[in-house]
Amino acid sequence: MKQERMTLSQKELDRIRIIGALVDGRMTNREAAEKLGLCQRQIIRIKKRFVAQGAAGLVHGNRGRTSRRRIGDEVRESVLKAYEEVYYDFNFSHFAECLNEREGIRISRSSVVRILKDEGIRSKKSVRRRPKLHRSRPRKVAAGMLWQTDATSFEWFGRGNGRATLHAYIDDATGMVTGAYFTENECMAGYVAALGMGIEGYGLPMAIYSDRHTIFRSPKARAQDDEDRIEGNERTKGNERNERNERNEENEGNEAGKEEPLSCFGRGLKDLGIGQIFALTPEAKGRVERLWNTMQDRLPGS
Repeated sequence: MKQERMTLSQKELDRIRIIGALVDGRMTNREAAEKLGLCQRQIIRIKKRFVAQGAAGLVHGNRGRTSRRRIGDEVRESVLKAYEEVYYDFNFSHFAECLNEREGIRISRSSVVRILKDEGIRSKKSVRRRPKLHRSRPRKVAAGMLWQTDATSFEWFGRGNGRATLHAYIDDATGMVTGAYFTENECMAGYVAALGMGIEGYGLPMAIYSDRHTIFRSPKARAQDDEDRIEGNERTKGNERNERNERNEENEGNEAGKEEPLSCFGRGLKDLGIGQIFALTPEAKGRVERLWNTMQDRLPGS
């Protein structure tokens, strides 16, 4: 009679070794329970199966059986066909939502991920990110204290339908998009229109956080910064210290001082009583930068 071969996992081999020592009297029920992480009642039941059936009694009863929850081949083919033909540029979470809402395929996200990964398909979100080199700035404590803004050009209306620029504002405290507006290129009109939406819906913010684009900051102010930077590099440390002291004394004597030149957009914000904050790096306004990842995943497919 031909004997059936059985492949055992390392966990099953360890269990056979420990239960064998228990049957031989080299170990107590308590010691076996501690080593296997089971209670003594389970150890006694396992010991009885081992005595009656041998090593086969310790193999899981579902070994070699097809799971009742296994997804059928027809559903798998439908998922793969939908992804390859229609939703090829969607991330896995968005794709799973579209299968349930549009295609009528009731399937969980984890099942979708498993099907696609079995075919060697990687999600757009699976790209390894560089570790953060700076601490994240804490959110503001209340809505309306700070709105971050930016604009980005993208194929928002589907591949091959041309690019457009989306201007948007996001509340720093809540992460809510307060306004968004499309134009052909990045321009002040787009920022003004999106800001108007936010003001109409949520009121005036205390400050706007943006990059140093000339829309937000006057070129004259940027030129002055460049001159100060060049002069600072040419001075010696001693001269820099003296110059700094003289500047501080001058500012103390004239508290009003000279106001920084404002752009047209900046003058409009000033008239509304809205402050301006300028970011030195894209990472500084990370909330609105991360917003683009979400919108670029969702809007083209909506």
